[in-house]
Amino acid sequence: MMKKKENHIESSEITGRLLPHAVDFEEAILGAIIIEKKAFEIASETVTSEMFYLKTNEMIFEACKCLDSEQKPIDLLSVIEKLRQNGTLEEVGGVTFISELSQIVVSSSHLEYHCRIVAQKYLARKAIEYMNESVSQCFDETNDIDDVIADISLKIEKLQESTFVKSETTQLRDVMKQSIEQMYERKDNYDKGLQTGINTGLADLNRITGGWQKSNLIIIAGRPSMGKTAIALHFAKSAARMGVPVVIFELEMTDVKLSDRLLISESNVDPNSFKVGRLTNDELKSIELAVGKLYDYKINIDSNSVVTMDYIRNRSRLLKKQGKCEMIIIDYLQLIEDSGAKNTNREQEVARMSRKAKLLAKELDIPVLLLAQLSRKVEERSNRKPMLSDLRESGAIEQDADIVIFIYRDEYYNENSDKGKGNLIIAKYRDGYTGEIDFAYNESMTNIFDCDKIGQSELKPIVSNNYYEKEETPF
Repeated sequence: MMKKKENHIESSEITGRLLPHAVDFEEAILGAIIIEKKAFEIASETVTSEMFYLKTNEMIFEACKCLDSEQKPIDLLSVIEKLRQNGTLEEVGGVTFISELSQIVVSSSHLEYHCRIVAQKYLARKAIEYMNESVSQCFDETNDIDDVIADISLKIEKLQESTFVKSETTQLRDVMKQSIEQMYERKDNYDKGLQTGINTGLADLNRITGGWQKSNLIIIAGRPSMGKTAIALHFAKSAARMGVPVVIFELEMTDVKLSDRLLISESNVDPNSFKVGRLTNDELKSIELAVGKLYDYKINIDSNSVVTMDYIRNRSRLLKKQGKCEMIIIDYLQLIEDSGAKNTNREQEVARMSRKAKLLAKELDIPVLLLAQLSRKVEERSNRKPMLSDLRESGAIEQDADIVIFIYRDEYYNENSDKGKGNLIIAKYRDGYTGEIDFAYNESMTNIFDCDKIGQSELKPIVSNNYYEKEETPF
């Protein structure tokens, strides 16, 4: 009978019970690795060193891992020698114990099953550990409960990710089948005058992008008062008009203020008259009509002024499950709080948040429009049209974005320029061309529209996913 090593078996601090473990299965895995050449390759797809409950078993697995990385054979003698070199041979039970390990199993035929059991026990221990931490955080009155809930969600996500240890690689020939299928689908849609993405509300922008595409991170950047929020609301209404559920995370103004801007935009009444209440009967009727139009728009507004990207992700995932989120607008990047590591500079913080925004777009498979502030360097040049280097505080924004669009209105700087005309500068487009698109706006910049109305309805939305059902109508 195999001699068991002396190991400390831990109990949970919460329940006082032994933590989940499967030591016999751990030893069966190690035994299989020692006796068969391909066993480590199979085991390493499912288990890692930290998944072993006994520290001594972890040391033995780590020794095998070192041999594999050094491209040396893994067998009884090589494992013993590696442990001797590491100075841990006697600690794990000596030559006798390693020899006995090799006699536990006669083949690796059940190795994958043994590995799954060990991985499940590890996940159970981590779940206990995470929940213990979360309970302590809930009792700590200095913690914000929203941050605690976000942290709990992240921990659950880590556990979920840990259940998929195996590599999910795919053969190129299988991927190419999907590429060709999607290519012919796009061609068929194009031939029929259909649009694949979510309507932007600007004909030229639709022609270039095909609409906002799934999993894309779109940066909409500009200097203060250049019209970022006005443009974003135009994009939101254009999408919602087609039945697309839009979520707006508005960090700068209240939900009522954002509602006011939408009503002013849709009714085209004077903003000042709306604010002071100096409204004619005709203007009141226009507002009532605007309410009727906007009432059925699937726009959800979160105006929590202190949020993190983790909060945005958690809220978006929940709304996505409820069928209320097919496009996200975040206004704006530099107002988001960082929930990452402490003692980091602002550039690192913005880089982390930018990356999380891209991962959010990819995870939910929807477009994420992230508004961003440009640095003051723009004001210091004679040519004040923005460039990628003007993205404030982080070059990572440029790296993470699929599309970077700058908003530029020349009349903001030059009184003699054409009134009511601006440019959307596509400074980066991962899948297409860069360049400039003209747009027009009214005096109060509450309405955005094409400079040339001709052709605005050329592209009809594609009928798919149940939310492209109506034809585009002029804004």
